Amino acid sequence: MSRPPTSDVPPTGPHSRPGPATAGPPATPSLPRYTLPLAFGLQAAISAGDGLILIALASRVYQGSHASWAVAAVFLAVTIPITALAPLAGLLLDRLSPRPVLVAAAAGQAVVALALTQVAGIGPVLALATGFGICAAVLQPGLGAIVPRLVGPAGDTGQPDQAGRAAEAHRARVTRANGYLQAATWGGFTLGPLLAAAFIAAGGTGLALAGVAAVYALGTLGLCVLPLAPPDPPTGQAGGSGDGGFASQLSAGLRFLRQDADAGLLVLVVGVMVVFANMAVVAEVAFAESVLGAGPTGYSMLVAAWSVGMLAGTLAGGRLPERRLALATLVGTLATGAGVALAGTAAVLWQAAAAYAFGGLANGLEVVATRSFLNHRAPPQVAGRVFAVYSGVLFGAASLGMAAAGALLGSLNPRLVLFLAGGGGLVAAGAGALFYARRHVRAARSRQAPSAPAPGTSPVTAPTASAPPPDRAQLSPASGGGPPIVRPDRADRG
Repeated sequence: MSRPPTSDVPPTGPHSRPGPATAGPPATPSLPRYTLPLAFGLQAAISAGDGLILIALASRVYQGSHASWAVAAVFLAVTIPITALAPLAGLLLDRLSPRPVLVAAAAGQAVVALALTQVAGIGPVLALATGFGICAAVLQPGLGAIVPRLVGPAGDTGQPDQAGRAAEAHRARVTRANGYLQAATWGGFTLGPLLAAAFIAAGGTGLALAGVAAVYALGTLGLCVLPLAPPDPPTGQAGGSGDGGFASQLSAGLRFLRQDADAGLLVLVVGVMVVFANMAVVAEVAFAESVLGAGPTGYSMLVAAWSVGMLAGTLAGGRLPERRLALATLVGTLATGAGVALAGTAAVLWQAAAAYAFGGLANGLEVVATRSFLNHRAPPQVAGRVFAVYSGVLFGAASLGMAAAGALLGSLNPRLVLFLAGGGGLVAAGAGALFYARRHVRAARSRQAPSAPAPGTSPVTAPTASAPPPDRAQLSPASGGGPPIVRPDRADRG
């Protein structure tokens, strides 16, 4: 079930007659100019649908049961499948052409939303919400994995230096695209609850769910015509992603994150931060209304401040150079925790809102840096599975953080819970930065240290300026004189 190496770019003109053969590689098709604007619009629409359905589902089950546990159960019904089905969803994205997979997932969400308008009772709603989560388990990582194919190919050239510059420019376009896509994500997710409030006021939760179905139907149509560049050729760094048994292929994304020390560390650090950040998501309601005495308006101000900061952070993150992405992830994680902790010290609403705006700015920077780093490092044959693991970690961490906050708020002051949430993010980022720095310092020293001569042999002459030192893979005794060993966690790629 290998992914077909064909382009998903729609034909732009009539077929030309075959001409004489020419030397050199075939010309790579370019993407239409509307590709990225269409992708941004689709991302905003799908994110608006996500925000809209969460509010509509929560209102529907609460109106029928007046039980807080029912609201929590709905959120878990949506998020648990995203974590539990991450390996299988990633395998589908890597082994099949991404367009039909994403179209089927978006269409499935539209059908589920339409079916929700016809059912009542907690049981049927939870069952359909689980179906929605199953579709989201494919759609969420898929939208992240296809970003390199939205900016077009790097270009073919016969000169190594020109090829290197083209590849660097391509990676910069991927980072910028991630910045705009995440800005569209947060813009849409902010719009979704506002649409939910308007629909529910006009016609109840049934009208809101019908609006969700319409949004995802539009998303389905847009995905059908979204141009995609051909996939990059396999890089040979996936560790046997297409070989082995079914279980081995399912775990290829996790295996890659274990082999690539930098990517695995960043996903782990971000996952721990998300646990603590979502403790704040629960605590900020009681903090704004009870501790600051600002009521529902104050809570809305905190959410809006974080969203505005996220929007600015994602746009700024799109300008990050590739060599700074890992550092930006760690610094952004650290600053996110600092923003939450500072909000816990606020005596009045504007102080908490300013701290939340700072935390949102850092969070937006971190999101773009992490996603771009994974886009650059993950080989195309496992990109879907890597992003599925990443999405699974985020949604699983969010569920764990919300559950922990719900338990803590029964005995602790909301201000203290915010301190714990911010402090946890600071500790996670600090520990991650320490591990990252120590590993890269050791790697740099190992490359610079001359090899000790064996007894009875002449010492190794240090390389001169005209003869650069050999690559670490070429110095490895495991190479045995054969081709150099490719290490995905080389320090010069950070």
